[in-house]
Parts: sequence; C-alpha cells; structure tokens
Amino acid sequence: MEPLNEANPWVVRTDFSNDDIWRRICNLIAAPQTEGEMQFFAYVDYVTDASHREQQPVDLVRSLPDTYPDMVCFTVDRECVENPEHPILVIGFYPSDNESFERLPRETPTADVATFRAVPSQIQAIQNNLSLANMDFEDFADSVDEDGVFRGFSN
Repeated sequence: MEPLNEANPWVVRTDFSNDDIWRRICNLIAAPQTEGEMQFFAYVDYVTDASHREQQPVDLVRSLPDTYPDMVCFTVDRECVENPEHPILVIGFYPSDNESFERLPRETPTADVATFRAVPSQIQAIQNNLSLANMDFEDFADSVDEDGVFRGFSN
C-alpha cells in the first residue's frame, strides 16, 4: 500500500467481508472520468485498517487523526459492498457554525456529521469540487435521487 498523501481525503474500508469487491470499488473510484477530451481523477487515499471495522460515521470521524486534511471522507461499508451499484457513504463534518474550521476531527459534534451515498463514478466530482470550494457538501447531498444515492446532476 502506498503512503498516504497528507492532502487527500480518505476512502475508509469499514467492511472487510470481501477483498475482491473492495479492490473493485477502489478501481471504480480511481477510474478517470471523461468530459469531452478532458479526464478527471479522484484524489483520495485508500485506508484499510481493521480498527475502522463497522465504525459508524460519528465514530469514524472522531477516530481520524488530528492532521486529517479535510472535512469529508468516504466509506466503503457493508451497504456499499452488498449493493451492486456500490454506493459509497460520503461523510461530511463541516462546522454548522461556519467558524470552527480549526477544530480537530475528534472534536466534531454529532450534529455536524452528515451523510449521503454516491456511486463510485461520482467520487471524483465530489472530491474535486469540494477541495476547490467550487461547491458545498449540501450541493451534492441535496441532489441525491429518491433512494438517497447521488448519481450526478440531472440536466
């Protein structure tokens, strides 16, 4: 496994039931997304650590290191593994007061942890746009389909 890039958000494995599906999901996330002649990539790091097994979103956020680079992470949990679309759990933990951006992940109030699911091909758009502050977490969360999964923006 490659060393983590200190600037990239994490894709955290919390379900360890199927190594082949884990690798497939990682490959789906890593696949370039093409728009016209341009290709875009998800800049994420993949974390396989048994200490994250079955962690719920709040517990996962609070277990992130103090140096964690972002206020979003992605989770490959049981639902992601078992669903044929592999909808990844996107966890945002942005401060609701719009002022506490210096807080450590372990200091995140439960109320500030929000989630939605996204198909692997959309992780690139989410990660790229959040990292550049082109869009907010809510822009994606508010655009999920009826089943709670983000599959891209409708035209």
